[in-house]
Amino acid sequence: MKLDPFSSPYSRDPATTWRRLNATATSVSYDDDLKVWLIAGHDNVRTVLSDTTDISNAATMLPITALTTEAGDILAGLDAPAVAVAADRPYHLRTRAILRALMPTTAVHAERLWGPLVAARTDDIITGMNADEPTDLMHFAVQLPLLIIHEVLGLPATDAEQIRAWTDDFAELVWGNPTPEAQIAHAHSSVALWRHCADIVSSRADSGDYGSGLIGELLRYRNNDDSNLTVAEVAALALNVIAIGWTTTAGAIGNALAHGLADPARWTLLADDEHYLNLHVEETLRHSPAIDGWLRLTTTDVTLDGVTIPAGSRCLALIGAANHDPTVYNEPEVFDPRRGRAGQHLAFGAGPHHCIGAALARLELTTALRALARRLPDLALTAGFQQQFKPSAALRRLVSLPVQQQPARRCPVIHDNSAGPRVPR
Repeated sequence: MKLDPFSSPYSRDPATTWRRLNATATSVSYDDDLKVWLIAGHDNVRTVLSDTTDISNAATMLPITALTTEAGDILAGLDAPAVAVAADRPYHLRTRAILRALMPTTAVHAERLWGPLVAARTDDIITGMNADEPTDLMHFAVQLPLLIIHEVLGLPATDAEQIRAWTDDFAELVWGNPTPEAQIAHAHSSVALWRHCADIVSSRADSGDYGSGLIGELLRYRNNDDSNLTVAEVAALALNVIAIGWTTTAGAIGNALAHGLADPARWTLLADDEHYLNLHVEETLRHSPAIDGWLRLTTTDVTLDGVTIPAGSRCLALIGAANHDPTVYNEPEVFDPRRGRAGQHLAFGAGPHHCIGAALARLELTTALRALARRLPDLALTAGFQQQFKPSAALRRLVSLPVQQQPARRCPVIHDNSAGPRVPR
């Protein structure tokens, strides 16, 4: 298998590449250009993401592209301790347990704690849109999770645009293919993001005014006792939530909107049918995952599908290809919310590292789709729209999603006496 995640064809249509990878004779092979082992196949990817014994998370937040010496020296200033996303046992179990105690991980609890907030921010952004003019819905898809993550953490919204710029640079450095000059700039941004988190947490810890949101809750849990959590660990947890949380949800919202607007009947159902709304979200996560590749590192020799991967090897678990595995999903390239087994997708990972923010992401997705479809029922993709994603080995976020009002475009839901609403693909 070979993969060029930064190529124009992959950035336009990753599903074609996933289909090719799934059709190869082996689902595990070494890519000499990327210097990683490529892991395809639903079962293989689930195994890699779930294994906490022979496979490490140490490579998850490290650049997939080799850095220049200068960029590497700058990035060394990001000296955050490994917690949650990039940690292994026992540190992962300890910090994840703390997050689970403080963050809702079910739909009911997420709605109870965050539902009013997400609904209010969604309405604010839609109200500020000029629906009579062509609009790029990726602005909405980015702004909603960006603002929500600030309120969830207890950070001032005035920092949002700076955080966005730093996070985008961090994502490009870790999962992109930046030039040597860009590596230096992105490394400075990544360190600045870490220092921002560390300074805020340290200031609140020193003052005793812990503030609101998750940062405040973590500091109260710490209770001025390093055996509970150190100040650096609290800051690192905040960094994890910022670095991964909003940008992946932005990608998922954009992808879900693109699928909804591709068919007027889908758009109508998103406004009126809660069951379809949830099916649409899960099928988006399967068909178009916002994270379609994730790095892992073997700590011992690991054998998958008869292929032995040596200890100390970087592995790229191809989540997008796994979600399109034809042995699991019939016609995987077709967007079909009615399909079976959609809930087995790996968009949020698997096992002990299953995304702790999944409930919040689903809440943002359903709230955004429902509100936009209800308030802007005549919205449509701009004629000639062609999807284009930001080049990345891991994150799948549309560059733009141009839309405009199309009067009287509402498509009626067709009923019959036996099957109820006919849900479109």
